[in-house]
Amino acid sequence: MLFGDPNTFAIWCDSVESWSSGTFKNGCFAYFFKGSLLYSTKSTIGTDLVALRRLPCMSIPPVDEHLFHLPSKEGYEEIYKKAFPEENSQVEDSDYKHLASPVSLSDDGYNIFLIEWGQQGKLVYGEDGEKNWLGEVVMKIGEFQGVVNEAYKKFFDNAESIRMQ
Repeated sequence: MLFGDPNTFAIWCDSVESWSSGTFKNGCFAYFFKGSLLYSTKSTIGTDLVALRRLPCMSIPPVDEHLFHLPSKEGYEEIYKKAFPEENSQVEDSDYKHLASPVSLSDDGYNIFLIEWGQQGKLVYGEDGEKNWLGEVVMKIGEFQGVVNEAYKKFFDNAESIRMQ
């Protein structure tokens, strides 16, 4: 199942029955950014979708004019340091306000952050903190949340209909 527009941002998830059991649906889960696929082979789809729905950016708009207008690499680095501070940084709490990564992609070292300003949202994404840079995609404000909500609803509606057969 594909949700969103793979030419900007989309979520792809399909359960693989031979990888799944009665208690969880394992399978393929990926993000599309500007036509490129970012995926994990470690996805438990339900876990990823439930965790995505619980991220702060799903209920509290991750608005930040300063971060939005920074070049993406700089914005990414600044958000990454807030979300994942170094042990000796004296920071008491991690700031996950902008985090938009599903569990499986985070486990593979991919970090995705959402920044909103005005009528736009911007996903900036990278791998393993500041070491490798991947990119950004700009979309309409609320588009990320809409895609996540649609994927969640369709996946769990479909999973429920399969259980009832």
